[in-house]
Amino acid sequence: MSSSGISSWTRHGFEINTDKSKLDKASILKMLGATYWARDVSPDNLWTSIQNSRSYGLYSPQGEQAGFGRMVTDMTRFAWMSDVYILPVHRDAGLGKWIVETMVNDPALASVHRIMLSTTDAHSLYERLGFVTIGDDGEARQLMQLKR
Repeated sequence: MSSSGISSWTRHGFEINTDKSKLDKASILKMLGATYWARDVSPDNLWTSIQNSRSYGLYSPQGEQAGFGRMVTDMTRFAWMSDVYILPVHRDAGLGKWIVETMVNDPALASVHRIMLSTTDAHSLYERLGFVTIGDDGEARQLMQLKR
């Protein structure tokens, strides 16, 4: 899959970058291994999924991995947003909103007209960016999409 080049965004000393060579594998696998959605995925499979996606590393002003997100995408029509995570020490600073906004507005994904995701606990974050819940109950309530 083409990554459509490397992109970078900066804000308040933080950087979001799509360069997979900058990703801190150990940090990301530890972060995601602690989540409800990825804890049962083997580290090897998780890392392979990251390598086969458009990945967004979030780095602190000191250059440390502060967060992460990825889009599983065909780069033209469809994307699945996944694995969005901010380290606890960097939460409550608007970084989660920033990385999601960056992912949704990435010029490399400009032609993607449907972005989907699943969440059990972050509906309000995604709703502020235009995502809507697909279903009314059970697992369907977890599915959200943005059509543009």
